[in-house]
Amino acid sequence: MARCGWWRRTGADLPWGDPLRSHQALMEGYLWRFTDPRRGRVLLVASGVNHHPGRPWGAVVIATSPGGLVRTVSADGAWDDPDGHRLRVPGALSFADGTLQVETGDGRVAAAITTAPARRTAVPGGGVFSLVPGLNHYWHPYLLSGRVEGMASVGGQDWDLTGCEVYAEKSWGRGFPALWWWGQAHAFDRPGVAVAFAGGLLGRGRLSSRVSGLVVELAGRRLRMFPPRAIVRGGVEGGAWRITAAAAHHRIALVGHRADAPGLRLPVPSLTPHRFGHSVQHLAGTARLEVVHRGRRVYTGVSSLASLETGRAPVGEGVAARRRA
Repeated sequence: MARCGWWRRTGADLPWGDPLRSHQALMEGYLWRFTDPRRGRVLLVASGVNHHPGRPWGAVVIATSPGGLVRTVSADGAWDDPDGHRLRVPGALSFADGTLQVETGDGRVAAAITTAPARRTAVPGGGVFSLVPGLNHYWHPYLLSGRVEGMASVGGQDWDLTGCEVYAEKSWGRGFPALWWWGQAHAFDRPGVAVAFAGGLLGRGRLSSRVSGLVVELAGRRLRMFPPRAIVRGGVEGGAWRITAAAAHHRIALVGHRADAPGLRLPVPSLTPHRFGHSVQHLAGTARLEVVHRGRRVYTGVSSLASLETGRAPVGEGVAARRRA
């Protein structure tokens, strides 16, 4: 067990810490999103390791657009590493050193993800909230512009992932927020532009409040907009995701609109083994991004391959997942 493991199990990191190591919290979540602008395709892979008393269990979800295919599997004996960025869901998923292997029946992924060397920051993860123990949920969008080599096969469709743009994040805590909204997009009209945002009811019980965060990568620079250094407001209303962020020198606005097709119901693990609720996600919505620096608009662009999601925490029994034989 890594040093200060007892502190990290509360969900909190120390200054200059590494949020990618497992906190061994009740819930540890991992997500990768592959965008192919040339072919207009998106592949989402999500995995969760739940440290249920007794034996941990894990879940894996694959979703695609176009096609709207969703594949889910769960298994006992899942593991993620408190000393590194590694995880395993037996018979379904393994990830270590940038290599991702997924097997969910007729859904398979074999990918080698290339990232820039990780740079530690004094305040890790999703801003100052990463240093606060006991919150219900923590979010860390650590990779906005990765590259990949590999293949995927879902529902009999073969995808060449080589050259896709890759986004990846990690989350953890005591479960999912009671209410949340999330989005991510590549495929803007200028290379090297990416955005991710998340928000929800953060805190504990009656002390929860609406909190949002946003990260933009533009021209090789990453803008991290989290309270209290930035004023970030967001939410979903009337089918539109609206996020605004204001800091000392930057103003950022993002408006997302869902696709015409119905959103996909993606399984969301509860803390009860092999029980699920669901979120609703549009894998190929539209996102309009505007970035202003010192009063001058430095970027305005639109992506038509944006993921946009809303969800509520699983309650009760949820939806039973298919157990792996």
